[in-house]
Formats: sequence, C-alpha cells, structure tokens
Amino acid sequence: MLRCLYHWHRPVLNRRWSRLCLPKQYLFTMKLQSPEFQSLFTEGLKSLTELFVKENHELRIAGGAVRDLLNGVKPQDIDFATTATPTQMKEMFQSAGIRMINNRGEKHGTITARLHEENFEITTLRIDVTTDGRHAEVEFTTDWQKDAERRDLTINSMFLGFDGTLFDYFNGYEDLKNKKVRFVGHAKQRIQEDYLRILRYFRFCLVGFMGEL
Repeated sequence: MLRCLYHWHRPVLNRRWSRLCLPKQYLFTMKLQSPEFQSLFTEGLKSLTELFVKENHELRIAGGAVRDLLNGVKPQDIDFATTATPTQMKEMFQSAGIRMINNRGEKHGTITARLHEENFEITTLRIDVTTDGRHAEVEFTTDWQKDAERRDLTINSMFLGFDGTLFDYFNGYEDLKNKKVRFVGHAKQRIQEDYLRILRYFRFCLVGFMGEL
C-alpha cells in the first residue's frame, strides 16, 4: 500500500503521524513504556506472545485496556486482537499443548486460552458484514484499520503492541487527553449497528474516563 508520511514533533514522547492515502484518515503511533504496561508481562503473557511470534501471527492489546494504560491505570481485564483466524489459533494452541476454554465466542472469532493459570481472550480481527442493532455477522480480516473502523468510540479503537507501540487510526489518543467522547466515523451508523452503544456513550459522558469503565 502506498503511504504518504508526515512527521510531527513535540518535546514529549516519541511520536509519528502517518497519513494513509485515504481522505481524513491518519495512523498515529507513539511508544508507551509505563510501569502499568510493564506490569502486564506475567509468565502467561510472555509465553502467549512468544507463541504468536513463533507462528508469525500478529497479536496486540485492544480496546478498553489500551485506554486504561494510556490513563496510567492497570487494566483489570485485557482483550487481545490478532491476525490469526480461530482455526489457526486452535491448531497453534493444540500443537503447543495449551488448554482452551469457553468456546461460545468462537463463531465471532474469540478463542480463550489458559496459560500459567491465566485466561487470555483473543479475538480475530473482524469486519461486520450485517448487523441488526444488537448482533452482527462477521468476516475475518488481517487489516487492523478495518477492525478499528467497526468499534464504537475512538477511545476504544486503539491497539497496543508488546513493544509499547500505540496504533491509533481515529484520533483516540487526543480524544482521551481532551476527555472527548466521540464515535468512530458516523455516530448514527455506529448506534444502528448496536443500540447499546448509545448507553456506553452516555456512561462515558457522565462519569468520565475512569479505569473501571
């Protein structure tokens, strides 16, 4: 893919703006190396990341956990996103002798693996093909931006790599700093896809960006 790169410098943190060759779409990256982030690296998580690297599948922290870490809060629950399909994950975990539990989310791309007495919920990157206001039929993808596009709020649409690299396609980091609650893309479309999103929107507006959200 052709990319047009622009660099934006500020004295705090090492950041890079990359303008994708799409109108009004940007990829913002920076490095996060906080104590809260470093504390996530348990034996279970280290083993999990090593396995994905070995099998050449990308794995990143996703959603609310990224928001919490950027707020200086250690997340209580961590969701992971990957380019690996559910079938690839199952084959990978079975070959490594890793136990899998709770297969109810598999049709939507979620596999839960148990390593070192910890559960890790990992979901394949997805695109919503059809929605009915509450449920969606999904199609798997390897495109991180496409997965970010289907998420509800900009502050929940970021990914974090295990080297500390933040991947932000929709200005979520700036919205988080400014305590701005904003839907990804068109608000009407996001709400029609899942009507419960309007409740999340008002919840964030009313109580702010606290770690327990």
